[in-house]
Amino acid sequence: MDIQQVIQFIWPLILIQVLFQIYALVDLTVIKKRQTKNLTPVIWILIIVLGEIIGSALYFLLGRSEE
Repeated sequence: MDIQQVIQFIWPLILIQVLFQIYALVDLTVIKKRQTKNLTPVIWILIIVLGEIIGSALYFLLGRSEE
């Protein structure tokens, strides 16, 4: 497997990850107007950005307010 095949396989996964992070950040800051459970919005932003796809998933599972 050469580098070009690896890149062709990985770039869609990276795109999905980035889109998921953007959706989580938009949901946190715009749609929900900073209403979160457990932690402050600033901490959730750090978790989403630094935690990549796992951080975004944690936000939707644990931090998103049901309101």
